[in-house]
Amino acid sequence: MLQAKIDTHTHTLASVHAYSTVMENVKVAKEKGLTGLVVTDHAPGLGTGETFPTSYFGNMRKAIPKVVNGIRVFKGIETSITDYNGNIDMPTYTLNKLDIVIASCHEKVLKPATNKEHDQIWEAVAKNPWIDIIGHCGNDNYAFSHEKIIKLFKQYHKIVEINSSSFPYRKNARKNCRDIALLCKKYGVRVTVSSDAHFASNIGNFTEALKMLEEIDFPQELIVNRDLETFSSAFPRIEK
Repeated sequence: MLQAKIDTHTHTLASVHAYSTVMENVKVAKEKGLTGLVVTDHAPGLGTGETFPTSYFGNMRKAIPKVVNGIRVFKGIETSITDYNGNIDMPTYTLNKLDIVIASCHEKVLKPATNKEHDQIWEAVAKNPWIDIIGHCGNDNYAFSHEKIIKLFKQYHKIVEINSSSFPYRKNARKNCRDIALLCKKYGVRVTVSSDAHFASNIGNFTEALKMLEEIDFPQELIVNRDLETFSSAFPRIEK
């Protein structure tokens, strides 16, 4: 049976449209038997305010202990892609202070366009050394050339997120995530399995994603958040 022991995509009150604190998320992670949690609040593009790059994300490593109630807490961010050239809504001087960076397309920030323009987005993101994880790319509103782009993610060592909460909410996400996962399996591209929790009770809810991965006989060794040791060694900027 496949497993994931670190939730790699979670939100707190700082994301404005999420409803729990770091401590509440940690508590649920502990109750569910996780060993780690990545705090990935939204960058300013989704409305968190211009002061956040320094007053929130830049201070996370100083303010939040590495281990809280037995849970390893990683300091991260979910950035929004802001244009078809793959730019994101956070300066590199702040990204340098974080363990993990997710880059995602959000309709409120970037209007969906053509498959060609979506390919252009992911080509640029693949080449960006500051981006670690490709966020919820199964969203059909941003349809792209799956095989072409997954091969690029392999070339540039990107990790593809299988976002469990996308399945019921994002257009054709279930089918697209399956197709993407099959290509990740084919080309040996590493993935993370995440909840994208916006409320504490959803922390560690990987049911949909893990079920789909098991259906396609996805290899456990390509799931980087399967255990704490593997996860901690997968990202170059993680605070040791």
